Amino acid sequence: MNPPRAECIVPRVMLLDELTVSVDAIRRDSGPGHAPVEITGLAYDSRQVKPGFLFAAVPGFKFDGHAYIPKARAAGASALLTERWIDDAGLPQIQVESVRRAMAQLAAEFYSHPSNRLSLVGVTGTNGKTTTTFMVDSILRQAGMSTGLIGGIEYRIGDRTAPAKRTTPEAFDLQRLLAEMADADVTAATMEVSSHGIDLHRVDCLDFDVAVFTNLTRDHLDLHESMDLYYETKRRLFTGLDCGAGGARPARGPTAAINIDDVNGQRLAGEVGEGVIRFGLNPEADIRAGNIEYAGWETRFDLFTPDGSAPVGLHLPGAYNLENALGAAAAATALGLSPDDIARGLSESRGVPGRFSRVDINAPFEVIIDYAHNEDGLAKALTGARALTQGRLIIVFGSPGERDREKRPGMGRTAGALADLAVLTTDDCYDEPPEQILDDTEAGLAETDIEYQRIPDRRQAIESAMAMARPGDTILIAGKGHETSQIMSAGPVPFCDQTVVEESFAALSEDL
Repeated sequence: MNPPRAECIVPRVMLLDELTVSVDAIRRDSGPGHAPVEITGLAYDSRQVKPGFLFAAVPGFKFDGHAYIPKARAAGASALLTERWIDDAGLPQIQVESVRRAMAQLAAEFYSHPSNRLSLVGVTGTNGKTTTTFMVDSILRQAGMSTGLIGGIEYRIGDRTAPAKRTTPEAFDLQRLLAEMADADVTAATMEVSSHGIDLHRVDCLDFDVAVFTNLTRDHLDLHESMDLYYETKRRLFTGLDCGAGGARPARGPTAAINIDDVNGQRLAGEVGEGVIRFGLNPEADIRAGNIEYAGWETRFDLFTPDGSAPVGLHLPGAYNLENALGAAAAATALGLSPDDIARGLSESRGVPGRFSRVDINAPFEVIIDYAHNEDGLAKALTGARALTQGRLIIVFGSPGERDREKRPGMGRTAGALADLAVLTTDDCYDEPPEQILDDTEAGLAETDIEYQRIPDRRQAIESAMAMARPGDTILIAGKGHETSQIMSAGPVPFCDQTVVEESFAALSEDL
């Protein structure tokens, strides 16, 4: 499968007036003489425009798409979607209050509402989205379904995959991916639904069959400003998403599968009302686990559902992975799968790249790579690593730049409280000074009694942790997970935690 493209595999053509009939426009200009205008594709990036495309001028966080209208016109665009009227646009133009909201409406119409042609599961929450989606996909595949997957690691249509560009793609890309799935006879798709995806209208006009809530902890407050607003954004997935002129909503909402071990999950379950499938270790949960046994890198338990029970041998460690498994089981139950099908799919699941992944280097100590980049994720990863560690637990971590600064001291305190040794380093810094990010995080780390090093260069930080590791120790490298670049002020720099670990251990072995 090639990376995401601006057009669908199956060509689609619509007249502009038909495509935009449901859009609540502030002002329209259908072109000279109101001649019919054919639209052959949709793009929000002027570099992806081809002749016949409609170009959506998105006012972004750093760049304004209105400034790229001349490039879109030069590339052959046939029409524009704008928030500001452009007098000299030279193309048919539709001005709307929100380009992003209109993008979802146009994409759903252009691609013939593909979410209606397959079963769609959306997974949201602060942590656990990726692992849960992979588990749901494993269950569906083991049950004989042809599946699709959309998330932070990859986009998958059947057996074809492409690296992910965004956890939740922009509406044009998302509807196109779902259309490709439907055209390829995919029967069920599972996708991560980020709070950005909800807030920026990327998932508007999608007909979700099931929506899963994993948990809610502090994160993304640079966008949402408060935990209450963050919660309200997540809640929208369960109470209906806008679609159509006047904010019309889909005829039905999704079946809600909610983690009631989480306090915000309990709140959400009460507000959603009837039809909720509750999961967790709480005895009131509809989907729960019993006879739990944590055995190294495996977790064995009995899965209890309203339709019966089945034994599960999960090839993943830790209570947080058990929570993810129960969320996946709840989604599968909502789709009508049996306990035996669910247990088989969970037992066949092999985890996710960069999510509590063991690096196989044949060392006398363990190295685990995880994507944890907030306080709760870091706490869960450290707790899971502690249960697998005979010696010392060493943490290599940093905090992301240009994000909620208030969470950084908390990450430092968490690392100091749960690890034995710490190496504070950089994560993605973007345009923020690395030393400022390190200062913020170190403030919390310094409040604890842990022995730590501050090494801004991430490669050197990993090498230092590897050099100090003894037999029986565990090194947890947090923050980057599966990613293969580190984003600094000059742009992305190729960087892979696992590669650095392998190279570092090879160098250490040569010195022995």
